Amino acid sequence: MTQVHKAPHEVFLVEEMTLPKQVETGRVFQWLAHGWDDTQALKGVSTLYATLFLIVGLLISFGFYMLELPYLILPALSGFLLVGPAIAVGFYEGSLCRQEGREFTLLGAVLGFRRNTYSIMAIGIAQVFLFMVWIRLSFTLFAIAFPGISPDWPLIVERAFSMEGLHFALMITGLGSIFASLIFLTGAFSLPLMIDRKTLLIPAMLTSAYAVVLNFKTMVLWAVIITLIMFAGLITGFGLILAFPLIGHATWHAYREVIGQK
Repeated sequence: MTQVHKAPHEVFLVEEMTLPKQVETGRVFQWLAHGWDDTQALKGVSTLYATLFLIVGLLISFGFYMLELPYLILPALSGFLLVGPAIAVGFYEGSLCRQEGREFTLLGAVLGFRRNTYSIMAIGIAQVFLFMVWIRLSFTLFAIAFPGISPDWPLIVERAFSMEGLHFALMITGLGSIFASLIFLTGAFSLPLMIDRKTLLIPAMLTSAYAVVLNFKTMVLWAVIITLIMFAGLITGFGLILAFPLIGHATWHAYREVIGQK
């Protein structure tokens, strides 16, 4: 029997995963449009699912306030967004349910990780670990920028517009950019891959990184759009109830176009 050899460009890393393809930068707006369609169609479950995690974020902020660590509230909230890819599993489940014509429920969103339990749990644990490292480093940077200052709101506000405040803002922005870039590189498409094809952790992360590099300009624009939407949602508070589903569902369609189509 003649053995059929696949061309190198037809597979990538493992048999079940096709090579990511290049897409034009303008496609990001189509992803947003599809994401908005899913958000509207699934708004009952999606917004409730987003609300659950918004409440978690508020509890984290309240916890730091009660512990008299107010300077960690903003890093905690921004760090909470770093684990957004793991939270988005429920939205991916919703888009997949709609794609397959199945009913989408809140229980299905919460238990979406069951499609690939161990790999999704592994990346979730890794992101929580990065979150804890981020909080610790934020604490260290505050101590470096404001030596000898107790973490009280009046002193923080007083020094916020000083040179010390500027140095702290630059350091925390630079550090946050490094964390966000690392997570975006490995997490942009890895979780949708785990949901859709039961892909293991490392191959999914490597494929995600390759897809981001292959579509560098497009993914930079996509990252900027995600940041702006999340920032707008963050400063408006409950705007995150719409921002989370929109980005989550749109990311599923980004995955479908760049990697998911066999």
